[in-house]
Amino acid sequence: MTRLWRRQNSTVAPKCDIGRVTGDGTRCVHGGHPPVALGAPVHPGPVFSSTFGLGAPPDPTPGDFYGRAGNPTWRALESAIGELDGGECVVFASGMAAIGAVLGVGARRGGALVLPSDGYYLARSLAYAELAPLGVPVREVPTVGEWPALDGAALVLVETPSNPGLDVVDIAAAARAAHAVGALLAVDNTTATPLGQRPLDLGADIVLASDTKALAGHSDVVL
Repeated sequence: MTRLWRRQNSTVAPKCDIGRVTGDGTRCVHGGHPPVALGAPVHPGPVFSSTFGLGAPPDPTPGDFYGRAGNPTWRALESAIGELDGGECVVFASGMAAIGAVLGVGARRGGALVLPSDGYYLARSLAYAELAPLGVPVREVPTVGEWPALDGAALVLVETPSNPGLDVVDIAAAARAAHAVGALLAVDNTTATPLGQRPLDLGADIVLASDTKALAGHSDVVL
């Protein structure tokens, strides 16, 4: 499971009122839970249904209607992790799906995609194989060292710490540089997780991560 964040408060799922607390531990335990009600489960259980009852016309779909389009369980997950990272969340079935969505955002904005030359290589492979043939400019910059001018960029993607080199980027400085030319800054936060850094608080516009890795514990979610 992989998530994608934007700097916006999430309203896609009910969540516990934990606005007065600031600890990550408390957010991990209570985030994403609906308000406690007498006689209701303290921890919402997983929903395995793929189909749901439809309402009557003129509003035949007041809630969920098909598992691929919406499910209470993954909305609770989106809301729970949102308490940690601080933004509106969308979960994807794979990390590459999330990366593809982010690169698509950049491509639609009509400028160049600036990618780390020493980050996750499949992100670059996807950009060169699928977007460059459509006329989308793709540039590479190293994670560390002096960056070239970002003029003409629509989206800047950084991975910090990088994989596998564990190089780091000054996210706030990268955000200022990207915003100065009208570009969005996306941060791959897979290695650090929101417990290690919160890129949205540092000026990033989008955060993505593979949550089957560090955030889940030790990659055993994919087994």
